[in-house]
Amino acid sequence: MSTVTGEVSSFDAENATSMTQDFLKRIGYKGNWIPMKVSLDGELYVVEMMFKKLSAKVQINSKTKEIKEYEFQKNEEESKGMLNSRIVMFLVVAGALAVVALKFLGIF
Repeated sequence: MSTVTGEVSSFDAENATSMTQDFLKRIGYKGNWIPMKVSLDGELYVVEMMFKKLSAKVQINSKTKEIKEYEFQKNEEESKGMLNSRIVMFLVVAGALAVVALKFLGIF
């Protein structure tokens, strides 16, 4: 009697995320990376992480546990948000200064 046992891989999304965090630290990107998304595309785990204004996308082979590809991108959304808040702050300060100037001139 022979039994066929399939090898069950213990490599899952949690392992892929941990491996990605370790990899990012090893290549010099230290910090508190936040996992945003993990997906399995065929044999590749695609892990997306974010840290401040930078996001990383790392592809890991689920069978060999080898990092196949990685990519970094700057987050445009955060910088646009900062720009908008600076514009609003400028407008508020400019309005306040205009009111003070008009009161000083006796117009308002």
